[in-house]
Amino acid sequence: MKAVMYDLKIWKGVLKTIGLAGKFSMVKYRADWPKPKILHPNQVIVKTQLGGICGSDIHQLELKGSYFSSILASKTTPFPIGHETVGIIEEIGSDIQNLIIGDTVVFDPTATCEAYGFELCSSCQVGRYASCLCLTGTGDGSKLEEKFGGRNNWGGYGGGGFSEYILGFEKQFYKVPDNVPNEVAVLSEPFAVSIHAVANNLPKDSDKVIVFGAGIIGLLVIAALRAYGSKCQIITLARYPVQAEWAKKLGSNEVIIERKTDLLYEKIAELTNGKLYKPMLSKKVFFGNTGPDIIFDCASNDRTLDDSLRLVRSNGRIVILGLDFGVTKKVDWALAAYKEIEVIGSMIYGLDDFQGRKMHSFEIALEILGMNPNLYQNLVTHKFPIEEYKSAYNVAMHKGKYQAIKVAFEFPK
Repeated sequence: MKAVMYDLKIWKGVLKTIGLAGKFSMVKYRADWPKPKILHPNQVIVKTQLGGICGSDIHQLELKGSYFSSILASKTTPFPIGHETVGIIEEIGSDIQNLIIGDTVVFDPTATCEAYGFELCSSCQVGRYASCLCLTGTGDGSKLEEKFGGRNNWGGYGGGGFSEYILGFEKQFYKVPDNVPNEVAVLSEPFAVSIHAVANNLPKDSDKVIVFGAGIIGLLVIAALRAYGSKCQIITLARYPVQAEWAKKLGSNEVIIERKTDLLYEKIAELTNGKLYKPMLSKKVFFGNTGPDIIFDCASNDRTLDDSLRLVRSNGRIVILGLDFGVTKKVDWALAAYKEIEVIGSMIYGLDDFQGRKMHSFEIALEILGMNPNLYQNLVTHKFPIEEYKSAYNVAMHKGKYQAIKVAFEFPK
């Protein structure tokens, strides 16, 4: 099959880090990768239709971000990448109960305790799936671990959106509503990420909320806030006009495109009644209990994290969704203490509340998308065949130049 695989080798990483390896040195493309085979009776094989490029896929390519993520990587290499995926079930194992051949499904890249068949770990028991020990290759200590190769020899995030076929456990797939086209269904994974953050940090209607970054996660945070019925004031900080248009369409009250820090801060102060102060030898900062109440930082790099700490009001909250950082160098974290700010991380999905029900973030995403699929219809702006993976990555890495929102690989039906 045709696929782009991630080739995680230490020597490659070293060469990449010191600038002696090419742009695409961490991935391999081949047209003759073996098609995956069902190894366990609770697995299925899905023929990929669309696979979206996530910011984390770009971080993997560039070796940016925290090295902590290495403990969550696949234990085999090369391994398939691409986790924003919609496809059609082609083969099923003998123990499959709720899926049939021909179902259109989306893919959850986290195979948790329930997916493998283990007793639930403490994280899974409370619906905090991002912390499931299965991601590190740790099960419940039973003999079942040996079926998957023994402790620490399995686990990690799954993938396959950049390949013609995906292998996964039944519990990793969710049926797509009949009225949701593939171009909308492929958004369910980033939407689930945004929903998880919003569900656990839902603003009051009187709150002033900043969405920092208007890529797909930021835009879907806006959509999630409105789908949850929040009437809060949303101010979106965007980089490009196409992002601003979508932010408004999805429910943002105000959109600011401003590269100059002083002007950006002044505009936010005007919109939120915040009070700015000028420390010695430093950028301005909001202080006191006026200004933005909650900031969803959907970029999360050195600059946006420092800006978020400065912009949020005292006793406010910052929700970190983005992963464009590792060890920070320019963030004044002392502000979190001086202003008594809550800084909350939000990672992938969980068991979340929606309209009085506890549901997986993916289930909520698909339900919301099914309510009004036309609203999200053109968020996938560019589609490429997998053979043109370099061009696809180039567009995804230069969204302003190409007026791109979501870039995806399209496979033949």
